[in-house]
Amino acid sequence: MNPPECALPINNVLMVSIFKRIALSLLAILGVLSYSCVNDMEVINKFIDTESETDLIADNVEVLYTDSARLQMKMTTPLLKQFTTASEQRDEFPEGIHVWFYENDGELNAEVTANWAKHDKITDIWEARSNVVLTKADGQMLETEQLFWDVKKAVVYSEKYTKYTDTKTGNISSGESFWAIQDFNEYKLSNRTGIGRTVIYMRDEEEDNKD
Repeated sequence: MNPPECALPINNVLMVSIFKRIALSLLAILGVLSYSCVNDMEVINKFIDTESETDLIADNVEVLYTDSARLQMKMTTPLLKQFTTASEQRDEFPEGIHVWFYENDGELNAEVTANWAKHDKITDIWEARSNVVLTKADGQMLETEQLFWDVKKAVVYSEKYTKYTDTKTGNISSGESFWAIQDFNEYKLSNRTGIGRTVIYMRDEEEDNKD
């Protein structure tokens, strides 16, 4: 017996219907995926935007830095802001800092004040800006607009104009840049003008001979 003439059209209709359902399902899935991707991108963008926001804000902070239970540095600040991103971890002190450096015997060695400062926790480098003043316990004073402290290398330096004043003698000199070891017992002013040598050794020679 010959098959009915309507068999082929019915199969075609069924196939078309199936394809339509598959197509609709795919479109629905693509729509959900597209919506999901949009939402994911919004979440990512939101995360990126908030990633640069302040993680911590604290008022009237005091921080102590010690080595082998010996106080090396004390810092106070009216305002501390901490930031953490994928590429940077830093503390900022937008209202300035006051730092005290101590000798191994606990005696005060030097003080630093500045109107603004930052500490990069990854490189462990401090930066102080604006009206930076360093005062030694013996009365010697340095003034500059920018000062860096590299904790890992144990050096302090500046690429800005620096003025040196010996309050005991009244001598004043200046230089285009500044470098010192961390305890400030030795430092130099580059391209120095004024009275004295380019390099100033502040360590007591008799003390060195005892060592």
